[in-house]
Amino acid sequence: MDSRMSLYHQKKNNNWQKIVKKYKWLIAIIAVLFVSVLGYVQYENYQNYLIDKYEVKGIMISQSNAYIDFVSLAQSGQNFVYIRASQGATYTDDDFSDNFQRSQGSGLQVGSYHVFSTQSNIKDQLKNFTKEVGTDYGTLPPMVDVQGDLSTSQIKQLSNFIFLLHRYYDTNVVVRSSYHIFTHLDEKVSHDVQYFSQNINNKRANFIEVKNNRKINIDGSNVLVNQVAFNGTTAGWRHYLVKNQDR
Repeated sequence: MDSRMSLYHQKKNNNWQKIVKKYKWLIAIIAVLFVSVLGYVQYENYQNYLIDKYEVKGIMISQSNAYIDFVSLAQSGQNFVYIRASQGATYTDDDFSDNFQRSQGSGLQVGSYHVFSTQSNIKDQLKNFTKEVGTDYGTLPPMVDVQGDLSTSQIKQLSNFIFLLHRYYDTNVVVRSSYHIFTHLDEKVSHDVQYFSQNINNKRANFIEVKNNRKINIDGSNVLVNQVAFNGTTAGWRHYLVKNQDR
C-alpha cells in the first residue's frame, strides 16, 4: 500500500514538473505582469498621496488639453486654474478666450500665463500677452513660464520682461522656472515675484508642480492635466488671495 502511494505521488510530481517545464514561459509572463501591475498600483497610490497632502490643488491648461467643464472641475476638488494665453512675440493659445470666459463663475480662482521666449523681443512679448489677455488677467497674478535653462544674459532678459509685466498690471508676477533662474533674477524684480517650483520639496515656492499628465475624472471623463498645488494651507490660501487682490 505504501509503495503504491509513493509511486502515485512520484507520478503526480512528475506530471507537475512536466506542466511547469512546458508552460514556464507563460508562468514567467504572468509573474512579470503581476509584479508590474502591483508596482503600478503602488506608484499610483504614492502619487495620489503626494497630491492629497496638498490642501489647495489646481491645474495648468492650454489648447493641448481636452475640453474642460470648469464647474465640474471645481466640484472635483480643484481650487484654481492657470490658463495659457500666449508664447513669445506672436503665438497665442487658440482656446484661451473660450477657456477664460467659461472659467468665470465656476468657483475657481483663475490666472493667465505666458511662455517666455529667449528668441523674441521682450516688449513684443509683453504686447502679445497683454493684447490677448486684456486688462483682466484673472484673480491670480499673471505667470511667466520659463522652459529650460537660461544663460546669465537670458536671465537678465527675463528679469526685464518680468519688470515690464509687473509695471503694466501693477501686481506681483509668478515665475515658473528652475530654482537657479529664480534666485538669479535681477534685484529690481526680487520683491515683486513669486515662485512656482517643479520641485515638490522646495519650501520657498508659492506653487508646486505635483504631477504632469495626471489623469483626473471630470464629469465622467478622464482628462490629462498638469496637476499643481498651492504650497500652503487652506487658511494660507485665503490670506494669499486677499493679499494679492488688494494690490
